Amino acid sequence: MTAVDPEFAAIAEAVRRQQRPLAIDLATRALGRGHRHPLVLLLAAEGLEEKGQAAQALDLLKAATRAAPKHRVAWMRLATLLAKRQKFEAAAEAFDAALAIDPNSFPALMGEAEMRMLLNDLPAAERHYRRASEVDPGAAAPVAVLAVMAAQEGKALVARELAERAAALEPGILGAEMAIARADLLEGAPALAEARLTRLLARPGLDDDNRAGALDVRAGALDALDRATEAFADYEARNAIMLRLTAPRIGAEPYERRSDLARRLTAFVTESPDDAWRASAGPDTLGRQTVRRHVFLLGFPRSGTTLLEKALAGHPAVAALEEVGHLDAAGRLLLDPKTPLARLANLTSAEADILRQTYWRGVRKTLGDGLSDKILVDKMPLHTLALPLIAKLFPEARILFALRDPRDVVLSCFRRRFRINAAMFEFLTLDGAARFYDATMSLATVARARLPLDLREVRHETVIADFDREVGEILAFIGADWDPAVRNFADRVAGRMRTPSYSQLARGLNADGVGQWRRYQGHMAPILDALEPWVARFGYPATAGRA
Repeated sequence: MTAVDPEFAAIAEAVRRQQRPLAIDLATRALGRGHRHPLVLLLAAEGLEEKGQAAQALDLLKAATRAAPKHRVAWMRLATLLAKRQKFEAAAEAFDAALAIDPNSFPALMGEAEMRMLLNDLPAAERHYRRASEVDPGAAAPVAVLAVMAAQEGKALVARELAERAAALEPGILGAEMAIARADLLEGAPALAEARLTRLLARPGLDDDNRAGALDVRAGALDALDRATEAFADYEARNAIMLRLTAPRIGAEPYERRSDLARRLTAFVTESPDDAWRASAGPDTLGRQTVRRHVFLLGFPRSGTTLLEKALAGHPAVAALEEVGHLDAAGRLLLDPKTPLARLANLTSAEADILRQTYWRGVRKTLGDGLSDKILVDKMPLHTLALPLIAKLFPEARILFALRDPRDVVLSCFRRRFRINAAMFEFLTLDGAARFYDATMSLATVARARLPLDLREVRHETVIADFDREVGEILAFIGADWDPAVRNFADRVAGRMRTPSYSQLARGLNADGVGQWRRYQGHMAPILDALEPWVARFGYPATAGRA
């Protein structure tokens, strides 16, 4: 197609006249006749997206970026559609490509910042939001987000200053109101936060994301005011919104629920003959060459794993991985419901070595080389679901298994606002969280009984009550001497909000979370019977009125 092509000229004229439907129709016809000009591809992709054919639209947008790699709009369209499809890493790369063409593109900076937020790369997100505010000093949105980020990091004064700047640029902007409410909470004024958020929630036209965020913070304020019934209602309302928003993407996808995966693995480990697990897949020779010792920190979310990981990370002999899924590739291959689990049980040394290479290559990519004198602590609580995999691939690894009162764990999973993925989806209902806990602990119990695991329990309440003694024994278990640097875990979470635990750890060692479930006991009544066997098994005091 050339610039004088009458068909292309008609498309360009329709665009110039802002006749979008006509331009899309003409481009779609031109595409059908083999025209591949970037404008044709972009318009035809837009038409496909409007018809709900997002996968085909993505193909055309990718073709447009290949045909015109310096076409900023093509990269922006691709990035935007990838973001809508929840492909955040790929979307970030597309926004990066747009920024390489125009480093001062405000939409690209904002898009890249949002993707980095969703990918939990908070330093990069902050950097892009700051740059966006420099590119457009009159824009309130990036300043408001920076205010919220500062509040989440516990920087109340910075949050207020940024919020006031954002409000001056755009009076009433939601982010500024949220940041000030969070600052109120940080400064010990939950009543002010509750009143502000109640006014905010009364606003007409509040979208679902903002309503969920406001309910989340107000629930925290109500909890601080010891108004548990109202706080629980806000947690439920927030989770109902998140369930409605994410169920089409997660709940309806053709994959196994994580509770069902745990049950399938439990049945398999229980029913497999003993020699299936005695059969070796060979030693992890690559691991021996890479680190001094290999440790997995497992359990269940909200069981104290972040506190322990941050404490151990302070030790000069420890290199810590915090919730980086380097084991996931092996899990996708061997734990997929379409793959017979007998393949895992009968894994050969050669097959295992390929998977181990992938794991250790990922570790080195994350932490760098020079790990040979280090103890690697790989913290990922829900890799409890991968215990059969760990037993086969890493027979020499030591395992720290975190425990906490099951009632506190399940309540905390329900109350905290996580970024929703397949596992966190289970926490959007109290019953779902309890079922997931039961299924995961059932797998852990069977795995500990039948698999060759070198495992030590770590009780959160014991760490809180006698930190030095308990952490000293844990260090001995993983092969390290005592070092007082482990006490400085609060310093290692300051100014960061990677998980919901960070704000609590930043206050130092405290028992505020121990026994929280009692304040919500009436609301937890429907699931307490299901949790009681685990309460008894782990030796916690029985719930009144339950055996």
